[in-house]
Amino acid sequence: MPQSSWLQVREELGQKPILEGFIEGETPLFVERYMYQTIERTVSGLSCTGLVNQFGGGSVLEGQQNHWRSQNLPTQSILVPRGVPTHWHYSGAVDFVVFYFLDGSSGTMANLELLAESRGQPLSFSDQLTGAAAQQLVSELHKGPGADQAFMARLAALMLEQTYRVLTTPTTGGISPRHAHFSRLQAVLNHIHQNLSGDLAADTLARIAGISQAHFRRLFQESVGMAPHRYVLAARIEQARKLLTLSEMPIARIAQECGFSSQSHLTASFRTIHAVTPAQFRTRLASRRQ
Repeated sequence: MPQSSWLQVREELGQKPILEGFIEGETPLFVERYMYQTIERTVSGLSCTGLVNQFGGGSVLEGQQNHWRSQNLPTQSILVPRGVPTHWHYSGAVDFVVFYFLDGSSGTMANLELLAESRGQPLSFSDQLTGAAAQQLVSELHKGPGADQAFMARLAALMLEQTYRVLTTPTTGGISPRHAHFSRLQAVLNHIHQNLSGDLAADTLARIAGISQAHFRRLFQESVGMAPHRYVLAARIEQARKLLTLSEMPIARIAQECGFSSQSHLTASFRTIHAVTPAQFRTRLASRRQ
């Protein structure tokens, strides 16, 4: 259990947290909440992965002058890989929480650690569900001995799963088709997810929707927030990730099952999203589980 991580953070921040506590379960976390006002702080590399969620206050820059890696505002989050130093510049008072990853059995936690390690630098993102889950976890911890550990364990697992999805899935504006086209879009999406290994070209999907290809492309973009081919690729990569995590299926077979033209096509596409090849992803995941 990397207890030195939070003790190190306290020393390097020169602050004590206003809240601390453990969240048990398959995704065990140690939690600290800080509220203070300062200008510059540097934290050397942690011995575990950390997830930082900013609740309020001014903007926070991470990195070095003229080489900022991220700019964080209230409701934003940042995944910090183990061993990566961070430098923080605050524009005013700040209120944030740090979730330190402990040794757990969750595949989601292992996947996040692998993702963070492969990128080699903090990953900043903004997601309402992740932020809301973090806020609720902190609110529950403030109850002290009355905190519901079972509830927090479920919520922590949801927060980490959503974090991974946000960092590895192309963002959309949400599916919001016009009422008149809802049944068409629903039929297309169902067909995509049930036939990932099949022909999912735009003209094929347009025929399923019963409209022209040009009309279909426009409708899909307006409703889903991305082009049909991007959505299909994201769905195929996500299914490949699940098979790599949950099965021992050969990678070439996974490529075939998920509709990639070859193993090399899967490898190139997977590396673009996850920053590692499928083989590296599976090997590192296995080593984490030992």
